[in-house]
Amino acid sequence: MTTSSNTPTPAGREPPSFGIGHFLFVVVLAVILVLLGQSMVHHRFFQGGREHRNGSIGQ
Repeated sequence: MTTSSNTPTPAGREPPSFGIGHFLFVVVLAVILVLLGQSMVHHRFFQGGREHRNGSIGQ
């Protein structure tokens, strides 16, 4: 019984390259997170209380 020399061994395989699809996914994800952060700052998400239209502060 002989093994074929054409088939790569699991240890001899190269790691998958960081392709253009993965790069675009990371860029789009980063843009979404930046926009979310800006929206949270714009709407004063980190200040806690919410001011109502009648001037009272509460939930």
